[in-house]
Amino acid sequence: MRRSLWIPLRRPAVWLALAAVSCGTPEQDRPELERLRHSMDAAVAREMAKAPAEDPVKPVTRPTPEVFAELRERRQQLDTMGPQIALAGPGLDLGEDLYGGKFPEMVLSLKDAIQMAVRNNLGVQGARLQQGVTQAELVAAQAAFDANLVASTQGNFQNQPTQNFGGFLPSDFANQFRQWTYSAGIQSATVTGGTFDVGIQNTYSKLYPESLYSNNPAWISSLNLGFTQPLLQGFGTDVNMASIRLARNNDRRSLQQLRAQLMQLCRDVEIGYWQLVLARQRVVTAQWLVRVGVEVRDVLAKRRAFDTTQAQYADAVAKVEDRKAQVIRAQREVASAVDRMKVLLNDPGLPVGEETMIVPADFMVDQALSFSFRDAMGTAVEQSPVVTQALLGVDDASIRQVVADNGRLPDLNLSTQFQFNGLEQGLGDSWQELTEAGFVNYLVGLNFSQPIGNRAGEANYRRARLQRSQAVLAYRSAVQNTIFLVKDALRSVEAQYRLIEQTRAYRLAQAENLRALLVDEQTIATLTPEFLALKFQRQQELAIAQQQEIQALVDYNGAIAQLWQAMGTGLQMNRVELQVTDGGAG
Repeated sequence: MRRSLWIPLRRPAVWLALAAVSCGTPEQDRPELERLRHSMDAAVAREMAKAPAEDPVKPVTRPTPEVFAELRERRQQLDTMGPQIALAGPGLDLGEDLYGGKFPEMVLSLKDAIQMAVRNNLGVQGARLQQGVTQAELVAAQAAFDANLVASTQGNFQNQPTQNFGGFLPSDFANQFRQWTYSAGIQSATVTGGTFDVGIQNTYSKLYPESLYSNNPAWISSLNLGFTQPLLQGFGTDVNMASIRLARNNDRRSLQQLRAQLMQLCRDVEIGYWQLVLARQRVVTAQWLVRVGVEVRDVLAKRRAFDTTQAQYADAVAKVEDRKAQVIRAQREVASAVDRMKVLLNDPGLPVGEETMIVPADFMVDQALSFSFRDAMGTAVEQSPVVTQALLGVDDASIRQVVADNGRLPDLNLSTQFQFNGLEQGLGDSWQELTEAGFVNYLVGLNFSQPIGNRAGEANYRRARLQRSQAVLAYRSAVQNTIFLVKDALRSVEAQYRLIEQTRAYRLAQAENLRALLVDEQTIATLTPEFLALKFQRQQELAIAQQQEIQALVDYNGAIAQLWQAMGTGLQMNRVELQVTDGGAG
């Protein structure tokens, strides 16, 4: 049974997604961010401005048709007339399957059908994989600040002729040396945009002829410390962590897409389930029309020798044959509805390629739904995946605007480097000399660059501002459309709830119409062909009335499923738990 819909109104968590932008926004941009917040708050307030401050929960209502009171004493008898809902259960004659045998059957509840679909549906599996993809992308973005281990080794061998100055050197003198270099270090980017590196280098060097040089061969050891930092363009965590924040938003967006797909699946499964109930009931109705039609036809056949003309009998035969055709069409629709359900469920035990017939174990409910329109709108704005994705779009645009604003600044980069050196014939001795810091190199530099006119930077910033305005408009549109869908679904719930009672009254009136005709049949002296033709008509009208009542029940339950989807509460209402793991921190 459905429970009453009561979801308390809470202030939409509009600014949770913008918290990261707020924390990293330069001070001069904070007034503009406040204007953005005001604009987005106004988007929600504008749609709910006319809603009463107090909107208590109330059930949908419907008037009681007068025919109920008039037919109260015969209600039980009238309910037994016409096609019976109970006959649509297991054992319903649906003809032969594609293998030429009887359809195997499997009784399935709506709850089990939804659980099967959530576990196995191919579209949902793809959405789950996409969320894994975005989580991997987030980790990759965070890895930009991981330290890198670097190492290298090389040998350098030279034998180069040189000029002989003053005849002091042998005539065949050449500049010769042998050198092996080993280096290792760690490089790491910082969240402020800089790069820090530390490394060591050991070089073994031997010069020829050896007698001309002291400390030959020798080890040269050095310890290098370097740091570069942008001071204007590219400076700050708001710029350098933008890719991580965008990747995190993309991961959150994929989660919302998964939620939306799951809610759509729950709605589709429920509607498909009730459509299967309706299709099976149509088979029952068509078979009932054939049975009662054959009775009338047989009566006319017996009266052909008295007062039934050939044309009147042929008309009865044609009606019966048409009703048999309706049975075939109804049976075909049941098989099609089952196959559509199997595609949604994608259950290994119910492959599309086999002929097991799903038999619904549940029937549509006729319980008044209680709601508060104001609360429903507030819940939809807070929980709808569409609104949340639009909000993430605003956050993305805000992050890109901060980056574009920083891109207008000149390039001014600070470079610093310190190198400690040591040289001795032994490796250990060279490191000992290095630790004494007797030989230290220093390098400090500033590099400046600025495009004349800076047109590219200004154009990129202008584009980013316009894109953020577009994102705000998209958010306002998402809020507006979500509230429209909630309102439209609530109107459908109210209308279909009233239609259930009205179509039920119509069915009872048609049952009374047929009952009265059957009473006349017992009292009149002769059954004229005109009377039997009228009986055909009353049977058909009762069957149509019952189908309208069942259709109203299907539409009412479908409207409730549509309402849950529009409000973003479809998973909670169907008791589907979505476990979320954070793809990364920071």
